[in-house]
Amino acid sequence: MSRGIPSIPFFSASLTLLSLLGGTIVTRSANAQSPAASARADTLVLALDDIQRLAIGRSPTLLGVRQETAIARGALRQTRVLRSNPELAVQSAGGALGSAADQLELTVLQEIEFAGQRGLRIDAARIGLGRTAFDVQDAARLTIAEASAGFYRAVAADRRLEVAAEALALVERLLAAVRIQVREGEISRLEANLAEIEAGRARGRVLSARRAAVSAELELRLLVGLDADTPLRLVADSTAALLTDIDALSGDSLLALALVGRPDLAATGEAVREAETLRALGRREAFPNLRIGVGGIRSPNDGSVQFGPAFGLTLPFFNRNQGLGDQRRALVDQAQFARRSALLRVETDVTVAERAYRAAAEEARVYEFEVLARAHENAALLETAYGAGKIDLSTLLLLRNQLLDAEFGFWDAWLAQREALVQLDAATGRLTPSAASLQPIDPAAIRRQDSTTPIVRNTP
Repeated sequence: MSRGIPSIPFFSASLTLLSLLGGTIVTRSANAQSPAASARADTLVLALDDIQRLAIGRSPTLLGVRQETAIARGALRQTRVLRSNPELAVQSAGGALGSAADQLELTVLQEIEFAGQRGLRIDAARIGLGRTAFDVQDAARLTIAEASAGFYRAVAADRRLEVAAEALALVERLLAAVRIQVREGEISRLEANLAEIEAGRARGRVLSARRAAVSAELELRLLVGLDADTPLRLVADSTAALLTDIDALSGDSLLALALVGRPDLAATGEAVREAETLRALGRREAFPNLRIGVGGIRSPNDGSVQFGPAFGLTLPFFNRNQGLGDQRRALVDQAQFARRSALLRVETDVTVAERAYRAAAEEARVYEFEVLARAHENAALLETAYGAGKIDLSTLLLLRNQLLDAEFGFWDAWLAQREALVQLDAATGRLTPSAASLQPIDPAAIRRQDSTTPIVRNTP
């Protein structure tokens, strides 16, 4: 139903409202950082680099994985110790033990591996320690990637909530003006109901956006080991760390970077070396071991004791590590297959991440420079058309929803581009921290850290 020119008070309010409709919601998309103007003094203000540091130092899952290094060090230390303890044997011949007629023989023997078994065992443990260090680095790479993506999801959810809340405020102002028009008979009940329905939809969008924002923030807190009671505010630069020249991306150069920087690939190489060393050790362990020591005999006649060297030799008649040899050969084959699989996985990860980033970057460009640009233009035209009475309320609501969809679409594209960048950085190994930053940490140190605020910034 067409409507006439609104009354002067409503006409003025409508122009003000439309100015907000066309300006406030859409213009905010130009900058991804739009934090609240004020916050508590003890609010934890975190940027992406802060989230990544917290993920390394406080992620409960990663802290557990970091203990694998201490476990491997313990295994290496154990291999440096002689495998067998000395053996003491006492033999009595003749009379009762301890009697004058008793002839006592006392022997102390130490089993010694003389075929290089101990050296191979140490080598295998040392290689295993290196493999474990790469495994821990890979776990940190994935943890940082997950935390970074979680950070961007939380930021995007916050911005969507702000957009939905602003849209609700504008719809409620419009609804108040529509109710005045209904009382004055300027519009029909049908058009008024459309405004009521739109207000309800706007409230539903706010509730949905708030639920998503709370869920994203709690998930981020879990990833970085923050409790739910710490006041938190996230700060994200709209263009920081983005690849500006997409065409300069080369799949070959990215793959070369990944082949050097991916710790999971390096771990498979160490696993092959470890398996080969253990296979060689299995063959050497089938050799007989020498047992040397000293023996003493007490004479039953005069009670004198005579000492002399004692020798022994293990005889591998039954156990020659036949099954162990088969097992170790299979482990070598398994490690080599895992190495090949890792190479294919790295190549696939890089290819998928590169293509995903190209597509996401193009999507973000379209929304920022084409969709939002048209939305700005429509905002001005909408204000003029509605003020001149050229469009009715239903058309106004339809066009307003298009502006809102453009804003939500922008944030979806914003998030997709940054998630794709995180995926690309993870695929090429750029998110891998140094091994020195991933040493095992004492739980008491975590408790001391929990008693202090890890990062506190002045609220801008």
